[in-house]
Amino acid sequence: RVLGAEKAAVRLQFVSGTHAIATGLFGILRPGERLLSITGRPYETLEEVIGLRGTNQGSLLEFGISYEELSLNSKGGVDFLALQKALELPCKMVFIQRSSGYIWRPSLSIPEIEKICELVHKHQPECICFVDNCYGEFVEEKEPTEIGADLIAGSLIKNLGGTIVPTGGYVAGRADLVEKACCRLTSPGIGSQGGTSFDLNRLIFQGLFLAPQMVAEALIGADLIAGVFQELGFKVKPVPGEQRSD
Repeated sequence: RVLGAEKAAVRLQFVSGTHAIATGLFGILRPGERLLSITGRPYETLEEVIGLRGTNQGSLLEFGISYEELSLNSKGGVDFLALQKALELPCKMVFIQRSSGYIWRPSLSIPEIEKICELVHKHQPECICFVDNCYGEFVEEKEPTEIGADLIAGSLIKNLGGTIVPTGGYVAGRADLVEKACCRLTSPGIGSQGGTSFDLNRLIFQGLFLAPQMVAEALIGADLIAGVFQELGFKVKPVPGEQRSD
């Protein structure tokens, strides 16, 4: 309900946001299918998951899943013309990184993500829009799952955990896709039906209760720090007072 999704799996068994994302990728993609990243190179932690570096670890590429990525445009945004061209070929999944991460670019806003999902589903209705939602939860009034994204994933040690949840992550979106991710987290036949909470559910709900306040304070703090560094002569992005989406 919080994420505006058909189904969500919130699990302490996810060791990080990267783990949650990886279960979505491995749970849904099959050999011979195509993964397209439209926000440039993903986080370094996903490079070995995809197979861009590292060998013999069971990456997507080693399982016969093809990978392509689109460079960002000159303003650091999604290149919609290149995306439209790329969608001329069959694509199982479009991967969208909401946060700027370590790249000097604007983070993707909810309206931008909605525009991306509309374009993808217009050209390929069965293509899955998967959003790396790390650092984005509760920053804007809606989540990607409310505006067209098929699946999102993230960490509980960031926004949703309210700074007090010690580990864990989540996947949320279409029920069938969440279940496929859970079948990778546990095993086929168990899926989302198995797993223990280690008696930490109370802490998870307390973290969720605190999360909106903690996110708000983080945004205020980021704006303040950006203003201080700007006055000291440093370049900052986004500039103080500019809309933030992560």
